[in-house]
Amino acid sequence: MKRVSGRGGRLVLLAALMTAAGACSLVVEQRDRQCASDGDCARLSPGSVCRDEVCVAPASTCASGEPTTPAQFLNRCTGAQCIPFDNCARLGLCNGQPRPARLDPPSP
Repeated sequence: MKRVSGRGGRLVLLAALMTAAGACSLVVEQRDRQCASDGDCARLSPGSVCRDEVCVAPASTCASGEPTTPAQFLNRCTGAQCIPFDNCARLGLCNGQPRPARLDPPSP
């Protein structure tokens, strides 16, 4: 096989890069907005969700589809959110004030 070098090699490299760039535009979504709801992303993969008008693959730690095993039930994909619980504010114990006196139970 003959090695192409110099100007010919650069032209071959440039042609290959231009072909690759053109092929990329066929694969990548051209519109500004890919989705408006999670249902628009179902064509990509089960469990894909719409975030900021872009389809996002589901986290690999959750099981999409109908669960059939106990592990799938435990790892089912949900739209649940974590809401932090502030026990200090609820009890009023973390504001720098001394804790209330301990109450000992009466002796039997």
